[in-house]
Order: sequence, then C-alpha cells, then structure tokens
Amino acid sequence: MLLYQQVLEESEQGLSELTIPERLLRLSRDDLYWEKEALFDDCEILQKALLREICQRAEDSKYAKDHGFTRACDLDSWRVQVPVSTYTDYLPYIEAEMNGSAHQLYQADTKLYVATTGSTGKIKLFMESAAGNDAKLLVMAVRGMYMSVLLPVTRDMDAKNLTISNYLQLGDSPDGKPIMRASGQTARNLRKKTGTMNIIPTQFWEISDIPPQEREYMVAVFALAEKRLSKVFCNNLYAFGRVLDLIEQNEQQMIEDIRRGSFSVVQDPVLQRKLQDVFQANESRADALQALLDAQGHLINGTEDLLKLWPNCQMASGWLSGSVGRDAREVLRRMPVSTKCFEMGYGASEGKLNIPTKLATASGVAASMSVFYEFRPLREGADTLFLWEVEDGEAYELIITTYSGLYRYNMLDIVRIDGFTGNTPNIVFCGKSTEFVEVAGQKIYGYQFSDLLHDIEKRMNVNFDVVQVFEENGKLFPVLESLEDVDYSVVKQRIDAYMSSHWCITSEAIYVMKKSYKKHEFDKRLTKDRGVCGIKLPTVLKEKPALDDIEEIVS
Repeated sequence: MLLYQQVLEESEQGLSELTIPERLLRLSRDDLYWEKEALFDDCEILQKALLREICQRAEDSKYAKDHGFTRACDLDSWRVQVPVSTYTDYLPYIEAEMNGSAHQLYQADTKLYVATTGSTGKIKLFMESAAGNDAKLLVMAVRGMYMSVLLPVTRDMDAKNLTISNYLQLGDSPDGKPIMRASGQTARNLRKKTGTMNIIPTQFWEISDIPPQEREYMVAVFALAEKRLSKVFCNNLYAFGRVLDLIEQNEQQMIEDIRRGSFSVVQDPVLQRKLQDVFQANESRADALQALLDAQGHLINGTEDLLKLWPNCQMASGWLSGSVGRDAREVLRRMPVSTKCFEMGYGASEGKLNIPTKLATASGVAASMSVFYEFRPLREGADTLFLWEVEDGEAYELIITTYSGLYRYNMLDIVRIDGFTGNTPNIVFCGKSTEFVEVAGQKIYGYQFSDLLHDIEKRMNVNFDVVQVFEENGKLFPVLESLEDVDYSVVKQRIDAYMSSHWCITSEAIYVMKKSYKKHEFDKRLTKDRGVCGIKLPTVLKEKPALDDIEEIVS
C-alpha cells in the first residue's frame, strides 16, 4: 500500500491527530517524491477527506457556531449550510483572536498572521494555523520536486540564488504572534532549506528603515557582486528588471561600492552602522567588472552580456499569469536565451493553489491536498462546482476552504481549467473578478481585454509592456505602453474588429503612454515593507491616466 493511501485511510478512521497535509509533509523526502503523482490520481476522494478534516477542526469555533455548520456537514448540504464569504465576514473574528479570544475560526492555536495588500491599498490580515501553514509547505515541497527535476541547477549548492521578497516582518499582533507578508513567509520557509545558497543575507532583509529606492539599489549591488548568481526568484520578475536597469544606470558607482564593501547611496550614519556587516568588500570581483566595463563600454549591451556578469545564469522563477505575467515576459526578453523559466506557482496569503509541472507555463495542477476548491461559473445565479466537476477550458470564480479558517472564501479570482494531471484539473490564474468594465450592457473582465491584446501582439509581432483599460461615460479607452515602435492605428482597428464581433462595441480612443509610465506606476506603490516583487498593476483603471503620462491619443 502507498503511504499516501495509508494516510487517507487513517484520516477516514480518525486514527491521527495530524491532518493529511501535516502527515504527508512528515514523510521522508524520498517517499514523498516517489508518491507525488499519486496525489493527483483521484481528486474527489482527496478533496472529500480534506473537507471532512477541516470541518472537524472548525466545529467548536466561534465562526462555525455562528454559521451553523459542524463536522456532520456532509458534501450535499455543504453548499446550502455554509455561505460564500469574503474578507469582511472574517474581520471581527480575526480582530477578536488578535485581542486574546482564541478559537475564533478553528480549534487550534494561531501560529502567525499573514498580511496582504488588497486592491484598496489597505492591509488585510489572515490567521494561520499550524495545519494551514503545513498545507502551504507541502505544496512548496512538491512544487520544488518538479522544479529540481526540470532544473538540476536548483540542487547545486554552489549555484547562488537572488531571492527578492517582501521579507520584512510587520511586527507582532496584540496576542504576541508575528505578522508576515505572504511572500516573506514563503521566503523564510525556503531560506531554511537554501540558506547557504542565498546571495542576500537575512540581516539585510530584517533592517526595517531602508527607504525603498535605496533598498532596490542595494539588491542590485548584491547581485552584481556575486559572479555565481544562477537563479532569480521573485513573484513579480519586474523587480529583477529594475535590478538590471539600476546596474545599467550606475555601473561605475556599483563597481566602487563592491570594491569598498559599502553602499554609496546610504548617507544616514545609523543605517550605515546597521549595514556594516552585511556586505563585504570584493576587490577581485570589482577588478573583473572594471575590466569588462573598460572593454565593452557598458556592462550590459545586450541579453547575452548577462552571461559575462553571471556565467551560470540558468533560471528565473516568478508569476507568469495575469498582469504580472506580462511584466515577466518583458524581463525574460532581456535575459539570455539559455535561461529557463519556471512559474512560481499560483498562490496568495490565503493558500498555495497550484503546482507547476512544466517549464515556461503559468498553468499548474490544483493543490488538492492543501485546500478544498469550489468553482463558480461566470454567469448570474450559477451554483458552484467541485474540483472533480469542472470542464476543461472553462473560466470560473474561485472559492476555497482552508485549514486556517476560511470557509467557502471567495478569492475574487478568475481561473481557467487547462487540462488535467492524472484526474486532477490544472488551473491558471486569469485575473480578478472585481476587475471589469460595463459598456452598452456588456460586462468585460480585465483578463478578457488582456487576452485580446495578447492575440494582437502575436499577430503584429509586437510587445505591450502595459495593457490597461478604463471606461468613461459609456465609452471604452485602452491604455497601452510599449518600448517598441507600434502602429497604434492598426492596433485600434484590430481591437475594434474583435470587440465589434464579440461584444457589439468599439473603443473610443487608445491612450498611448510614455515609456516611463510603468516605472512611475510601480514607484508610487513602493513602501519600506512592500517592494516591486509583490505589486500587481491593475488591468482596469478607475479613472483616466494623468495627462503628464500620456504620449498621444489615437482615435
């Protein structure tokens, strides 16, 4: 019998106090590796087992009592008894838990609080149980196994990682638990396994008073100083694009910083003292870079020059879907053709939601051993479907139930089914269900508009680095930026031809944005604890762009 099957049976019989994810995570690495495909053989059995466990651990919580569901809540009545929820439904329970009233969402201790910044720009906090944290770690472990097979460089302890994340802890809650950003939590968990492989030391990330622009510059210096840089990890790969920009703009200054072992952008003496031990002088590296600069005129004149800086630059991992996927494609065009790309995995503060199994694709098999899934078709009044009921190629709004106290939680994400692994659906993130425009009675989601422009890109052999849209007085206005020369009159014709045939509308005019627009949009969203790696630009704008950012208007 497979150990995985034994775990399922013991869960069914109530023979273990640990959850299925906790038990699977405690298998030896070899056992988990050889049994990982079995996790995708029958998602219906596995999903039903997860829901049973989650309900058992929820039944005496304040939330379960308030909403009338218990461990006896069977699958047939689940959708009837338990309401679909959003973040505001949990806020009073989270606040009560943080102020010392335990067991608000589950019958277990809270391990930490996970922070995320929503579309409103306000911080949201989620509770995390030990079981919920292990469910995320399990997904990361299985994801890492697929990545290590496809990219053997990940197993090379001498191949260094440039990991860019929102690592900084946001403090402690009133009940004394740490508050972490989701990407920071992930980075900390990964660092436990890859500590010696990381270019940037932990001490650097834990210094809280570094201004965001200065922190970006320092990350670029760390990267340039390490010849063995082989792997880049960051949710939004645009963060690495900005590293390349900073190197191109400050190459001589950075070489001198590497030679001295100090950061020239730091003027504050207190901050200088804090940074004193995190960056060491490297004269031999500075000499090599100076020789390269003298010979070439610039350190980076083209994509293949990156291999002169980092001869073993083999992989980049980030989000490849949604608006961030467009950011990633922009950066990957600047990297050597030999550099391979692996999706970071669809996930959020609420959970890790898919496991990529192939290179250069945003799709991944649903993490059916981590969260319980429901999918709502994009039509009014439709009932939700379970993971084993969805159809290939269809788009749905995603609803999840977790070991950390989210019950039928509407992620407000739209996902598409992209084939199957075993009998488990592959899912890919498309965009937010809150991002849409309504024109002439038509509801157009942001991801649909982005897909339309992606098709135009392929047909015209051009690349748009920003694709947005806004509605004003019942009229539709695309907002586009490209670093290339583009015939926007042809773009408008193609947009209007598609929209006319599919939605019976046309655009009013294209706002062609200056080539600095995207950078400015990221700059204004930076904070000390939130870098570019965790920022997603909206596809649907709520208002017209500023006139100073507009190059021309094509009508």
